[in-house]
Parts: sequence; structure tokens; C-alpha cells
Amino acid sequence: MSRLVNHISSFFPKLQSDFKITGDEVFSEVYKGDFYENIPFDKYINKNISVPTENIYSVLSFGALPNNANINNADAINSTILKCSENGGGIVLVEGGAFTTGTVFLKSNVAVFITKESSLVASHKPEDFVHNTLTPDNREDYIKNGLIVAQNCDNIAVLGPGKICGEGNFYSIKPHLPPKTEPFRKALDVWDMRQEYRKRIRFAHKSKYGFLVHFQNCEQVRVSNIILENSAFWTLNINNCNDVSVTNTIINNNRHIANSDGIDVSGSSNVTIENCFVSTGDDGIVIKNSHDIACKRSMNNVYVGNCEVISCTNAFKIGTESSLDISDITVENCKFYLNDIFPAAASGISIESCDGSVVSNVNIRNVEIDSMACPVFIRLNNRNRNHLPELESRGELKNINISSVKAINAEIPIMIMGIPTQKVKDVYLRDISVKYAPGKDYRDFRLKVPEQEREYPESNRFRNLNAYGIFVRHAENISVEKLKVIPRDNTKRKFKIISDCKNFNIK
Repeated sequence: MSRLVNHISSFFPKLQSDFKITGDEVFSEVYKGDFYENIPFDKYINKNISVPTENIYSVLSFGALPNNANINNADAINSTILKCSENGGGIVLVEGGAFTTGTVFLKSNVAVFITKESSLVASHKPEDFVHNTLTPDNREDYIKNGLIVAQNCDNIAVLGPGKICGEGNFYSIKPHLPPKTEPFRKALDVWDMRQEYRKRIRFAHKSKYGFLVHFQNCEQVRVSNIILENSAFWTLNINNCNDVSVTNTIINNNRHIANSDGIDVSGSSNVTIENCFVSTGDDGIVIKNSHDIACKRSMNNVYVGNCEVISCTNAFKIGTESSLDISDITVENCKFYLNDIFPAAASGISIESCDGSVVSNVNIRNVEIDSMACPVFIRLNNRNRNHLPELESRGELKNINISSVKAINAEIPIMIMGIPTQKVKDVYLRDISVKYAPGKDYRDFRLKVPEQEREYPESNRFRNLNAYGIFVRHAENISVEKLKVIPRDNTKRKFKIISDCKNFNIK
């Protein structure tokens, strides 16, 4: 009887909603498993770097008082930055302990240098932050909603080896369940994996202040040798900027804070992210370009290299917000993993266009993936989040090259999916090995996989696919060379399922 029920359910899948907790009380307790315990700080952060001695403006000289959580030092720090900028620029020195603060605004030609054992720490009082709401008529306002903010600045920097601490657990509510630090006894249904993850999310409290570090409309931006910790929302947001370098930076977030993206590059070009370690709850390193996050133009030339990313969702992602064009993206020599808490993350590599963006010329190579359910997820659909007629059915995904990828502890196949009216084009996969996680394979496969043309794109929204190697639908010119997949021993799934695909080649 149970087999018959499962068979029938594959034709008529249940309509289910994502699990979500709501509440009015802040929950600040930290559980074991919230933070990754083995970050190699010495590999990425030079604690012995010399403190600048010339053209220095110390926040202490302007009245900042460290090591007192009841004092908001925002006025003193902002006064220091303003004087430094008015005098032609220089170094704003944060030294002497932990400085609690609300919103801090950077100015042109100013570098903030936080010394070893010193930090800027987010106030626990929401009224200490400059709050504005992003609206269709006033999109620029949302950039003021954060801890460290730069707007229309040139030649700015945030430098360590100190920290910027977001205190994210003081702006979230209690999750339904604590982190799971031991594997599940059996392989989970893909939908169940998604819900088990959501049951552990600390959703936002209504008081949440926003970004940890936010650059808007800036040129010549440098972030280096700094620790960004426990963000309440997106950690490092680079929006409508040009000529940006993020190097030797550690992001150490509570991995169950909702929407705690690591590095968001949105509407920005000529960006380098190199030698960074990101541990976070939401997307690790993500590239976006969309009207609804105040982007204005096409973006190109983003390089990500020699990075380690721990994420509970997608380690590297292009999308989801994607109404403006994105091109010339390179990712190489990276490690993406989630091997100490469960369930597995959604994907290692995710490339998406869903709101009208043309995403093209993406090159990804030499990547190691561990415990990311879907090793590679390529998705084109027609969500058109902004409901703009000129973006309807406009999106494209094309010229994507992915090579030398080794993935272990996978759960679902490589997925390349368009929709009947918009096809993914010109994808080349080469030298990819995938090994599934141990455990008994599930049996409830969907015989009809929904199109979900206007839904939020995520690999785990399509439930259990009846393929373990590769699933391709609505595509053109897909070339696969040297794909080796080791499924679970008892799998009944097929190696590949290909439908509505013109010119699919595998060898």
C-alpha cells in the first residue's frame, strides 16, 4: 500500500508551504553549531601588520569610549571620519578595545583601520541606527540602513586585523530547533531537507537594522585583513560600485541567522574577491543585479579566487535578484562546504536568471564541494519580480563553462533547467566527479517535475528527481565531458534525464 501511495503522490504532489517561525521576543542565546569552530584565522588574517603612524585620526581623540556597551560612539566616530575627510583624507584609527556604535558613515579618501584586539560592535539598541525603508520611489534610502555605510565615495578602505561585529543574535528570534550536529539516520526527501534547514533558522526580529558593511555608488574600494562577524543581515554589500578589492577577509557569521549573505556584489563591475573565508547561514558569495536593490546598470568583470565558503544555502550564486545584465564572471581555486552541521546545503554552484537578466560568459574551474545537495544548479525562469513589461521573457543564460569540479556527499543531480519559452544555451561541463552521501536512497520520485516558471529558483524546490547524474530540460547546446557520478548503492534513479534539449552531447 505504501508503494502505491508513493506512486500516486508522484503524480499529485501535495501542496505544502515552507516552514517559518514568527515571534516578538529577541533570542540571543548561541547554540553549539551556530558558528563554525575551525576557522583558520592565521591563514587569512595578519595580526602583526604594522599600525599606520602617519596622517592618523584616532577615534579616542574625538571622544569615543571603548568597552562600554551602553555608550553609542557613532557621533564620535563619524566626527573623526568627517575631520579626516575635510583635511584631505587619511587613516581613522580604531584602537583600544570594543567600541559600541550605531550607523557609521564613511567619507572619500578615508581608510578605517581597526587594530588587533579592537572592534566596532553593533549597538543592541535599534534606535541607534539610521533607519529608512527601500521603496519604489526612493530606492537610495535603503543604503542608510546598516552599521558601516559609504555612499558616493571614492578611495575608501576598511582594514584590520580587528573586527566589525554585527551582534546578529540580538536581532533575531528563537528557532524551532537547535542546530543538528549529527547526520540524520536516513537520507531525507529533498523537501524534508529544505524544511529541516528552515526549522533551524533564526528569522529576523522586527528591530533588525540591516547591512553590516555597505558600499553604494563608490569607486576604488578596498577591504582587507579584516574580520566581519555575526551579521544581522547581508554582511558585505557592494552595490553600484567600480574598482573593488576584497582580500584576506574572514566572515564569521551565526549560520542560522536568516538572510545573512556573506558577500553580495550587486550592480558592480571590476571586482576582485580573493583569499577570503566565508562562513554564513545564507548565500556565501553572491552576484546580483536588479532594479529592486537599487542597481542601475549592467555589471561585468567579477573575479573570485582562492576562497573557502561555508554556507547553509548556496556557496556561490549568481542571482536571485536578476533584472539587469551580468557578464564575465570567473571563479577558480575555491572550496565550498558544510560538513559539520546538517542537513546539506542547497547547492555548491548556482547560476540563475529569473527576472529578465542576460547572464553570460561565466567561467568556473577547480572547485571542491562537500555536503552541498546539488553540486551545480543552472536555472532560467520568468519570475519577473519587478513586474516590468520590458523584462517579461527577456532573461537568458548562455556561455557557461564549468570544469575540474570534485563534489562529495551530494544528494541530487546536476540540474540545467530553462522553461519552454526560454532555454539555457551553450553550457560546457568538463571533468566533474560527484559522489553521493551515504545512506539509503529515497523512493518517492516525481514522474512529472513542475516547471515553476515564476517561482523563486532553488534546487530543492523541485523535490526528488529521478536522476542521480544530470537532469537537463529546455536547453540548447549542452556539452558534457568526463562526468563521473557515484550514486548510493541502492539507487533506482537513472544516470541522466534529458528532455526538450537541442544538441546534447556527452562523452
